[in-house]
Amino acid sequence: MLTLPSSARVAALAGAWVAGRDQDVVFHNPAQLVGVRTDFSVSMARLGDKTNMASLTSVYTAGKLSFTLGWGVHLIDFDATNRQNAVATIAGAVLYKGLRIGAAGKYAADRRDINQHALLADVGVARNIWGGAVALAVQNLGHSTLSDLGVEKLPRRVAAGFSKAQSAGPLDLALFTQVSHRSGWNSAAAGFEAGYSWIEGLSVTGRIGVRRPERTDEKPVSLGGAFTADRLTLEYALQLFDNSKRSHLVTIRWR
Repeated sequence: MLTLPSSARVAALAGAWVAGRDQDVVFHNPAQLVGVRTDFSVSMARLGDKTNMASLTSVYTAGKLSFTLGWGVHLIDFDATNRQNAVATIAGAVLYKGLRIGAAGKYAADRRDINQHALLADVGVARNIWGGAVALAVQNLGHSTLSDLGVEKLPRRVAAGFSKAQSAGPLDLALFTQVSHRSGWNSAAAGFEAGYSWIEGLSVTGRIGVRRPERTDEKPVSLGGAFTADRLTLEYALQLFDNSKRSHLVTIRWR
């Protein structure tokens, strides 16, 4: 649950979101909340034949030092095993001498035959450089297990990345990169998106991402797109697996 993408945009860009640019950074790097557009999003996903996911996020600007607050809720329901996972996050960030600094508190729960839960924390920093943003986050700090049974280890992670956006004629381009480490696993990911607006308030965006898959049945490439009409944005992502299996994610944003 703590390692899955939280929205269609994040999934389409291969999860490279430590230096991300929308409110879903509340799950990936709280420092990047500073400067995020204040809006509300709902994401829904079908992660296989019998697994559903949903998430909600929102961000609010509060005042001095560009103080920004954000919250998010991430839910997964495994129908086949009657198992539910949930993560609730509250985060804040400030801007100090050009450095964005953020922290988040999280409540994670795993409900099945034995209910497990943990209180966790994320910390992050970010700074604008080279026309983009470089960012670092340390996630899932807390108890080493989700229960006193000592069975399931928390996926503590360190992630660093760079993002940059610029215009190229009529196109709005953006690149997102990330390298991350957690116990027993190192990975790299990158995502690219290109947007086009033919009239004020209307735009379309195409996305592609590539990453090192963690499971042998996962494909390294993900795809997606978005359509914006004034205050409403609809996003879609497709992830591929062996034997023609797919996961579909849809996000609705309102600002």
